[in-house]
Amino acid sequence: MKLHLENRAGLLLIQSCEPRAGARHRIRIDGEWHERSLIITPRGVEMWEVGDARELRLADFERLAALAPEVLLLGAGPRAVFPHAALTVPLMRARIGLEVMDTPAACRTYNILAGDGRNAAAALIA
Repeated sequence: MKLHLENRAGLLLIQSCEPRAGARHRIRIDGEWHERSLIITPRGVEMWEVGDARELRLADFERLAALAPEVLLLGAGPRAVFPHAALTVPLMRARIGLEVMDTPAACRTYNILAGDGRNAAAALIA
């Protein structure tokens, strides 16, 4: 799926999120394809060593909370997989909203929020 938002502010936006074999996704950001999980904010992209939402650990949410977005979108892969509530404590303590959805929906939602000037982050499981 191609995402076409006009990027006037020079923000880092997702250009495409396409399915590939095994129900995985590849994501294009700033002309570069990523076939591994990643974290995107309007300021940058970081690789993320999570291959499955069921592998999420407390340390993953501590890392995400340190980014200090107002809302975190968790793209959990081909379908929404909600993390155990105990894992999300770092986000709750930092008053960061969490939205869980499939990865393509998280890509679309991230672009809308970032394009609207919101301090959003998306943790995308490819």
